[in-house]
Amino acid sequence: MTQLVLRTGPEIAQYPPRTTFGPRTLVDFEFVWLLRGSARWDCDEHHLDLRPGTLLLARPGMRDHFRWDPDRTSTHAYVHFRVPDTGELGAPDDWPLTRSLSPADPMAALCGYALWLGSGTPRPGPSRTAHVLTWLLDLFVRGPVPGDVEGHTPLSLHLLRLADHVAATWRSGPARPLPLAELADAAGVSPGHLSRVFRSEYAVGPVAAVELVRLARAATLLQRSNLTVGAVATACGFANPFHFSRRFRATYGVPPRTYRRTRTADDPLAPVARAGLLALAHRLIVENA
Repeated sequence: MTQLVLRTGPEIAQYPPRTTFGPRTLVDFEFVWLLRGSARWDCDEHHLDLRPGTLLLARPGMRDHFRWDPDRTSTHAYVHFRVPDTGELGAPDDWPLTRSLSPADPMAALCGYALWLGSGTPRPGPSRTAHVLTWLLDLFVRGPVPGDVEGHTPLSLHLLRLADHVAATWRSGPARPLPLAELADAAGVSPGHLSRVFRSEYAVGPVAAVELVRLARAATLLQRSNLTVGAVATACGFANPFHFSRRFRATYGVPPRTYRRTRTADDPLAPVARAGLLALAHRLIVENA
């Protein structure tokens, strides 16, 4: 297993409302996970809304910027480390940026244990913490353990109604985008309430969540069909191949044609999994196929 070298942490930092941090250029790897509040993380073309339950891995050379919750104090944990040899984990540029944590997830337990080690008096030797973080890095890069992929949090009644409405709409035509008002009406809640639920549980809004599932469907078609890229774009509700290619590249890191040619072994649901949306995607893509 790849062994990392601990540099700083694990530590906890607290930020008053409207605090910012950066831009800064990282010289090492950094795990960041929120304990309270929220943050906006910007780095080149990446723009992520971070909430408790999301684990971020920033890489050396990244120039990033944090904007913390405008209304309340935010608290996050962080740790800096080096990876002298990535070994079987492959190139860091191919690693995910975020993973979702849950109480039943071993990554969540490892984060908690690392913090506990960091708060001990006296602190244990760095080698023990490094071993814990090595396991965390391995799980983060390789993906969820077997049995974790279905998610441990079932959809609420509101989200079941939303998913069934979206699935019914897609069965009668392309997997088109749905406006927030229509999603909220299907769920039986106000648009504001639905947005708060999604951003609290999934760190993305409902419209963005539906787009991630549409892109996952597109990635599956690219891998497992002979449809042209234009036909995939149409089937997944994108206005034209150019718009589809731009949105696909922003999520999967490569254009659709490159993904089809070089990523045949990739999990098309990986971005959905990182957002914690597997249960929703499963209902839309699998159960209503």
